Amino acid sequence: MKETDTQNLEEIDIDDIGTILKSSRLKSKKSLEEISSELCIRKIYLTALEESNYEVLPPIPYGIGYVRTYARYLGLSPERAVKLYKTAALAVEEQKNGEEVVETPEVNKSGSWHILVGILALAAIYGGWSWYMSQTAPKTNEETVIAITTPENETIVSDEINSEEKTALKQEDTVVEENNVLTAGEEITQTVVDVEAPVEQNIEPVVEEAPVVIQNNVVLEFTGETWVELKDKNKVYFQGVFHNGDKKEIEYTDNLFLSVGRPGNVKVFIKGVEKDIVAPRRKMNIPLDSLN
Repeated sequence: MKETDTQNLEEIDIDDIGTILKSSRLKSKKSLEEISSELCIRKIYLTALEESNYEVLPPIPYGIGYVRTYARYLGLSPERAVKLYKTAALAVEEQKNGEEVVETPEVNKSGSWHILVGILALAAIYGGWSWYMSQTAPKTNEETVIAITTPENETIVSDEINSEEKTALKQEDTVVEENNVLTAGEEITQTVVDVEAPVEQNIEPVVEEAPVVIQNNVVLEFTGETWVELKDKNKVYFQGVFHNGDKKEIEYTDNLFLSVGRPGNVKVFIKGVEKDIVAPRRKMNIPLDSLN
């Protein structure tokens, strides 16, 4: 259609931009395949616009461009179409953010009672063990513990010790006399050879450490459906809608920028380290060099 045929959407009593786009396309007798080919917009996005399925569409800034181009092609007012689209898309996004609030689990009020019962049980077990050990310990014979401390007993012990010393001295004198029997010309040579036992040496095997591989890439792993674009100042590396299980990988360079529709559905790894991209108002043109 020509731009001179543009309709004023203010005169149309419909607030749903999807219904307006689909009705206008059917009147023009154009198929989605033909329009997608002429406008270079993927058919999945045109269908999402007509069905008001904002979950499939890329973030609002990109969706505005699609709506403006599609409305102008169908001869509708681009400004009015963009206004209706932004109102509906923002309402859907606010509703989604409200549903993603994480509730804090309640504190277990019975925790302190359980701790007290556990302490009492441990004390009872320890007391029973101590009593059992005291009952089973071997008893010392009291008769052997009595010390000999009387003066008479001390004298008896001294006499016994002196008699033992005298016996040892007599045995030494006998040995000396026997050694003197040897003639002066005889020599007894004793050679003591100390043989050192070989010392066993524990030689540990040398283990070669595997070379450390330094990763220098950017990996995106998708855990759900989302729209993603990765680019630098010169070119776009990839762009589109990806699904759970998809994976994209490029070599890391400086000044990379990431745009994502649903940050919670993609994991970003830079040089082998996972980076956190989930943050309020951080979806478009995220500089990867700034991620922690």
